Amino acid sequence: MSITKLDFARPFFDVEYVENEAEYFIKEKSLVFNFSVNGGENIFVKTIPLLPLKGTVVQNVAVMRIKQALVVRDYDKDAGKPEFWASMKSTWPSLFDVSGFERHRGIPYYKSPQITVGGRRINFCYAEPMAPSGKHQTHTPDFDEVHAQILGFGKMQKFTENSDETFYQEVIMAPGIVHDKFYDETGYYPWHQYHSITDCVYMPIEIDR
Repeated sequence: MSITKLDFARPFFDVEYVENEAEYFIKEKSLVFNFSVNGGENIFVKTIPLLPLKGTVVQNVAVMRIKQALVVRDYDKDAGKPEFWASMKSTWPSLFDVSGFERHRGIPYYKSPQITVGGRRINFCYAEPMAPSGKHQTHTPDFDEVHAQILGFGKMQKFTENSDETFYQEVIMAPGIVHDKFYDETGYYPWHQYHSITDCVYMPIEIDR
């Protein structure tokens, strides 16, 4: 049994990694993400299962049968303060400065440090409103990935080719949402991107094959 406080997103968010806890009470309105990737390793909010690689918003409840979970406590406590968003932008480097990918040049995305926890690589990313992340089909290095919404609203979009005209599906992202896997059993991805709607923060979850 263990509860580890994580500092990668501080001072903006209080994040904990919880492992092998039979019952874990959460008082403040918080996000809970099931970090297991194995079928059947559900965690429970009362009697309702939270499936692997899914999330929810909870308050005043015991979360039970946790194998692996990430908890963002009191996640929206500062969201109404303009200086909160401005501070993330001035504290975290731009996504282009971190990645060097041409598709990230000039986009208003700002990335926290990346850490590995529970066998997953994660970071938080702040995006200004109505900004695409840049369409891509492959990941470097090769890994599987889903995205979890932390604050604000965004959308994950799919395309047949590297062109806006070939858009064919999107998933709206609100706090606690983790979209379904975009990759198939072979690891194939369609062209895809994250696209902010409001000021928002999301969390990529990278999973080695």
